Amino acid sequence: MNALVMLGLTVFAALQVLAAPGTIVLFNGTSSAGKSSLAEAMVQESKTKYEVISFDDFRHSYEEKQQTTRWGYKEYNEVMVALYRHAKAEAEAGKNVIIDTVEFDRGYDTYCEILDCPKVIKVIVYCPLEHLLKRIDKRNNEGVPSNRRPVLLSFDQFVQMYKPQTSPQELVVARTSTSVLRAALVEAGQKAGNTRRNQYQALYNEYVKVYGIDKDQELVLVPKGKYDVVVNTKWDSKKKNIRILEDYMKSRH
Repeated sequence: MNALVMLGLTVFAALQVLAAPGTIVLFNGTSSAGKSSLAEAMVQESKTKYEVISFDDFRHSYEEKQQTTRWGYKEYNEVMVALYRHAKAEAEAGKNVIIDTVEFDRGYDTYCEILDCPKVIKVIVYCPLEHLLKRIDKRNNEGVPSNRRPVLLSFDQFVQMYKPQTSPQELVVARTSTSVLRAALVEAGQKAGNTRRNQYQALYNEYVKVYGIDKDQELVLVPKGKYDVVVNTKWDSKKKNIRILEDYMKSRH
């Protein structure tokens, strides 16, 4: 085989490597669950290089580019679709991507179609409700307006993401009790104040409907969508959670 042919094959092989799609790791969890901190830790500590695409940053950039003056369901959906299309394009360009998102389950089928979900490592980033409330208090008292979050936001996202287990084949997120959920929600309602009374009451009714918090019983939570792995940011360290994720990714190859 002559040198010219060898060179051609070498260049072709290099182009094939460059063209290989990157890995997409999707972090979905409630606001204040710890997704951003875990993504940052993965960037710093993992041997794999990642680009983080976060909902908050992408939304801010999108609003500036589109000069968005209102924020309704239509605009929200447009941002979410644009985010996942951008992440998919980055991965197809060969980059490893971490998507730091919220409310993925609201448009699960649509978003999965964009991302080609069977190829995506879908991660539930979980924090118990009672500890979420403490994190919300902390960030709201830091004096940074952009970091503030409505007290009931995470509680609304929680009931959109999780349901009681109905099959042993479902991925277990956490084992808790209705009394724990009820106490956290009641405390959140007190902190939200009278101006959010109607929102709190509607949310309480939804928790009764979904979790049965009007009765004391044990509860096993599972995700409403299909996910691959769960990490708990309250009980496990960042290093342990990174190890859990990397071990899972190795098992997929």
